[in-house]
Amino acid sequence: MFDVIVVGARCAGSPTAMLLARRGHRVLVVDRCVFPSDVVSTHFLWPHGMSYLNRWGLLGQVLNTTPSHTEVSLVNEGIPLVGSVPVNLLQQYFRDVHGDDTGVVQRYASIRRRVLDQILVDAAVEAGAQVRQGFTVEELVMDTDRVVGVRGRTADGRSFEERARVVIGADGRNSFVARALGLPKFDERPKCTFAYWSYYSGFDLGSAQLHRRGRMGAAVVPTNFGQNMTLVWGPSEWSREFRRDVAGNFLRALDFVSPELSECVRTGGTREERIYGTLDQAGFLRPLYGPGWVLAGDAECFKDQCTATGMTHAFRDAELAVASLDDWLSGGQPWDVAMKNYESRRRSQSAAAYYDYVCTLAEMRTLRHDELQLFVSLRGSQEETDRFIATHADIAPVSEFFQASNLLLLNDAAKESSRDHAIFADFAASSRTYQQNLFA
Repeated sequence: MFDVIVVGARCAGSPTAMLLARRGHRVLVVDRCVFPSDVVSTHFLWPHGMSYLNRWGLLGQVLNTTPSHTEVSLVNEGIPLVGSVPVNLLQQYFRDVHGDDTGVVQRYASIRRRVLDQILVDAAVEAGAQVRQGFTVEELVMDTDRVVGVRGRTADGRSFEERARVVIGADGRNSFVARALGLPKFDERPKCTFAYWSYYSGFDLGSAQLHRRGRMGAAVVPTNFGQNMTLVWGPSEWSREFRRDVAGNFLRALDFVSPELSECVRTGGTREERIYGTLDQAGFLRPLYGPGWVLAGDAECFKDQCTATGMTHAFRDAELAVASLDDWLSGGQPWDVAMKNYESRRRSQSAAAYYDYVCTLAEMRTLRHDELQLFVSLRGSQEETDRFIATHADIAPVSEFFQASNLLLLNDAAKESSRDHAIFADFAASSRTYQQNLFA
């Protein structure tokens, strides 16, 4: 009899198991995969994601093998913004979400999942959790309407059954736990992006480069093994045509979005792996908890990859879920009270606003004139540029940066500086022409 069974041992599951085991609870983690292994993921951690690793004593292992930086370059329609996330906003984030600001670091990194997930699994084992790899859960054990355990099989076909006081579904957007319970999706956002990426060696751009032009985006971010994770994305309604020639369209998309990035990839780069892709990025929410079960990470809330916050939010969920579960398991609060505390932090106004922000960006519509004016105006203020980057990463509240009074001041400042900016010609036409040429 375990206190907790965690289904899924990646970014949400292993940290949850590790933190619960560190608090003295008996934890079992099961995953159908055998680690180390990769998974479809754009594997980026913003500074608050790296700060979680630091809070847990794991950051050093990541930095030993993974390049990291503090500055990031965002380029929208040729308008460059370069900045970093301020320490004070990171500290405020952790105070607001978790009640303390220990372990804050400003660095970000792109960490291959075969590297990161192994570190997390090892940390869960070291904390005292049992981790069983190659275990596929096929059924939830029920006592009337309450989940009390799991049944499944091992990689060699042997059946198993284990019981616990609570089962945590940390098994991704296609969560078995959620499907077995028949949990509904709500606030679904079908408009989303498609994305393709691969890994190139042979060049070094330093910090991350994220570009947007028309309805397409591209990014180059240094990652493990001396390689650069190179990504292109666009609106999901273009995915069918893009798939007709993935390799060719991948390079043509780079040409269109950023000739500079394309030049590095085409002339200095060597592709080291196949091109990976994902077509279904539609956002949704699911219920957070019920009798004997809790969801965390993408199992509970899935968002498009366009802001690369999925892994960081999985870490956040782990800390929040553990705080409430420990309160209940230790006898501090009844189940309903502890879980309502979890829900109130996860379903805050700020979280809802950011979910809406990501889903709106994922539509990949052509940027409006006033949005371009905003990017031009930000070039005149490093403080506001840094705050925008923090907002984009879900460190500073969306509602504060995009409140009417702040935008009014920024756009007033932009009127003169944007008057002769070349991009304020017919910028929408460039995206239409690209689509016509690409899919001809």
